[in-house]
Amino acid sequence: MALTLAAGMSLTGCKADTEPRLEKPTEFHLNTPAMANQTFVLTANDGVDLTVSQPNYGLGVVPNYETQVSFTEDFASYESVEGLSQQASFTVNGENLSQALCKLMGYVSNETQDKFSADPRTVYFRVRSFIANCDYSDILSNVIPLTIAPYPAVKLPARIYLIGDVQGWDINASTFILEEAADAVESNIYYGTFELTHDQANAGFRFYKTLGEWGDNDGNLPSIGSNANDGDNASVQMENGVYNGACVYGKGNWNITNWDGGKMKMTVNLQTMKVTFEAAE
Repeated sequence: MALTLAAGMSLTGCKADTEPRLEKPTEFHLNTPAMANQTFVLTANDGVDLTVSQPNYGLGVVPNYETQVSFTEDFASYESVEGLSQQASFTVNGENLSQALCKLMGYVSNETQDKFSADPRTVYFRVRSFIANCDYSDILSNVIPLTIAPYPAVKLPARIYLIGDVQGWDINASTFILEEAADAVESNIYYGTFELTHDQANAGFRFYKTLGEWGDNDGNLPSIGSNANDGDNASVQMENGVYNGACVYGKGNWNITNWDGGKMKMTVNLQTMKVTFEAAE
């Protein structure tokens, strides 16, 4: 009951013509952890424990605490760590913190993995306190430095690979990549656009989730094809420049017989087990 009342008061108390009214806080302190002189080695289960002194809002409200991190004390560039707390003592989740630090490093895609470093480094912390729906309730704490060793926790778009005549049926080559959209990580939907001649499209292709092994016919194949069995290929035709069909975990190839050549956009949806091949600009 107390929390419900506090939340209701925070909504009405933020208006200039209502009483009681929230006060704009002027002080907010983030305490230095007792282990501050040691290195915090982050894992999915090991984060950083922080404590704050609650700002004086003049009412019995429960604020939200948002942790922010930067590599510079002036916070010229910073990231907010996912996950809010409403407790004055809380743990900053190790995975969420590592994700924020990876973003600060510039490690945000498969192409920028070289920007990541697991070496311990100084990370500056501050906490933002705020009441929902009340802009003037925002206040930032003081800044404290801690030594943090992150890990590569960024959720990157997953990839599958086109294997076929176009790349010489090389099971080790990652030349033709289909990738999830950056804003749809873990969607299990993959996109790629490739230049294919008529002969390359007609000669056959399939997709692989991993490289290096063709896989056995044991029901646990890394390959995605038109049919389950190797050699059970599907000769298909596009209609108005588009082919839509089903896919399975298997080794059957697609052979597109009426492709004139050019750029082809491929979509492989492993949620619905459907594929789309279409002409692209």
